[in-house]
Amino acid sequence: MEVVQVVKNYGLVGGMEEYVFRLAEELAVQDIPTKIVCESQLGEPSKGIEVVELGSNRKPHWISHFRFSAKVNRWLQQNPQRNRIVHSHERQSSHQVSTFHTTPFNFDRKRSLLHRVSPRHLLFERLEKREIHGKQVKAVVPVSSNLGNMLKIKYPSARERITPPIHPGVALDGLNNLIRKTVPIDGGVIGFMGKEWQRKGLPQVISVWRELKKERPKLAIRMAGVSSDEIIHLFGNNDRDYEVLGFIEDKKSFYQSIDLLLHPAKKEAFGMVVSEAMTMGVPVLCSTECGASELVDEDFGIQLPFSGSIKEWCAAASDILKDSYPKKTFTRAWHQVATEYLNIYNNNLS
Repeated sequence: MEVVQVVKNYGLVGGMEEYVFRLAEELAVQDIPTKIVCESQLGEPSKGIEVVELGSNRKPHWISHFRFSAKVNRWLQQNPQRNRIVHSHERQSSHQVSTFHTTPFNFDRKRSLLHRVSPRHLLFERLEKREIHGKQVKAVVPVSSNLGNMLKIKYPSARERITPPIHPGVALDGLNNLIRKTVPIDGGVIGFMGKEWQRKGLPQVISVWRELKKERPKLAIRMAGVSSDEIIHLFGNNDRDYEVLGFIEDKKSFYQSIDLLLHPAKKEAFGMVVSEAMTMGVPVLCSTECGASELVDEDFGIQLPFSGSIKEWCAAASDILKDSYPKKTFTRAWHQVATEYLNIYNNNLS
């Protein structure tokens, strides 16, 4: 069996891209011939993985998806292979397996007349339907149950193809045993990580932080993954004890430096920062709209609806900071992810 994974950018440059990179690594470790077909490779691949770069397509972004799909189709036709599984992470049309990393296009949005006639919207809808309803498609894999339910609501005729979720693994070296961490009663550090800071709820995090400082005057907030220039307007002259780190490579040190991860995302297919924080023994307060919230129980933190009041979010954050965490360890190895996909691949080949 040969596995071809399709992704536009191959490398450790984002959540979906890391998912592909780590899965490819584990398949190669298990001696599964693995190819990556991409627009561009960012960084070096692991041993045993062949990377095929097809070149970038001109913008606009929405048309580049269609052009990339056409390039992938041509490459597959020109390089036939028996017992091949094509596993796409993009809007493709020649795959047997597709992993969904994002919420369905326009899900839960009222479609205006402009949306109904917009070439951009029409093309995205067409690409998404093709990805799910193609005759050769055997499995559509969501990265969370939340996302799987959205797909079933939007595409009820494809319910049989939509599998149980396969959550991302965590590559960080986590805790080997429970280490109780006591937070100073007048301080502590709230953490936030995310490039798409508006969708991931940073303004709400800042509001919670400001309110909690009334009872914890030395409480700090540390933000990663976003530049200071983008969010400096969210802070006033009277704000103190905040730090903007920008893009960071050493995520482990970031998690070790905070006492609570706040992640009130408005809508998120998964949210790897949640599982990473739990792996590092950091309690989590996240929104129920975040796919990873299904992994957060009372031993790891609290989940609340994004629409909850600031008072509710503050009360939950205060309770977590007063308690001792973690209460158990969290692990999700990438070899587990690879094993779950191998079961899907083998079922499709048979």
